Amino acid sequence: MLRVDLPELLDDPALPESVVAQAYRDLARTHRWLGNTAVLLRLLRENPTPVRRVLDLGCGQGALLAELERALGVEGTGLDLRAGPASSPVRILRGDALRDALPPADVTLAVCLVHHLTPEQIVLLVRNVARSSNRLIVLDLVRHRVPLVLFRIFAPPLLHPINVADGLTSIRRAYTAQELARIVEGAVRGTDARVVHTISFGWTRQIMDIRW
Repeated sequence: MLRVDLPELLDDPALPESVVAQAYRDLARTHRWLGNTAVLLRLLRENPTPVRRVLDLGCGQGALLAELERALGVEGTGLDLRAGPASSPVRILRGDALRDALPPADVTLAVCLVHHLTPEQIVLLVRNVARSSNRLIVLDLVRHRVPLVLFRIFAPPLLHPINVADGLTSIRRAYTAQELARIVEGAVRGTDARVVHTISFGWTRQIMDIRW
């Protein structure tokens, strides 16, 4: 299955705020259903040193970060190209994760972000995070026919139509496990980074756990 780089509906700045808020609530529920939230909690709890500050890149309206704060008692900061709503339960900064100086963090997260980026942009992201954090956890989709078929079957009755359309687009935009491994390998080449790459059963997610 060839990768396609198509825009997603939720990226449209003209969408009404009420629609955007509903779509992000759906995304937070989807992360719980797929086990993404539980996996992130486990990885953060298993960090070799206590995690006090977490930075979430491409955080949307901050729902996932708020769950991590509540469960772990960490200080969370989000960064997104779009300003967070005044009602957000977490601190959200507006900025470019590829080029702007990032707030220091014990662990930085990039959840369902890198499929929006080109390979060259992923390299910039990884290298930028390395300047302010000792660990980057990239959790993203896998471009594979199995999750595409499963999403087509199970998502439409459960999710907002925007999330259904964007979910299908996101899987097609995602990188295969082999592609993402090559990109990250190039990004950390010449450093002392250790990378652990895991792919879940059914290719529903892949995680790049990068430590410096």
